[in-house]
Amino acid sequence: MMYALWDIETNNLVAEYDNKRDALALVLYSTQHNGPHDADSLSLDIEEDLGRLTTIAHGADLAALAFNATSPDRRTG
Repeated sequence: MMYALWDIETNNLVAEYDNKRDALALVLYSTQHNGPHDADSLSLDIEEDLGRLTTIAHGADLAALAFNATSPDRRTG
């Protein structure tokens, strides 16, 4: 499986990763340094071994997924 970050405005590949964690870490880094709207034109897709493509999330949903997946648990008590 391959996780691919795409710029959906330009249809350009931004990066490919072997795991979702690393792809989401790039999205989180990007939004923390460039602002939350930096993910607006990004899409995270997974290409399975048989070539099937599935979109995991894009835009604001992708930014939220990245934040939630890489942030420590904030529960108290």
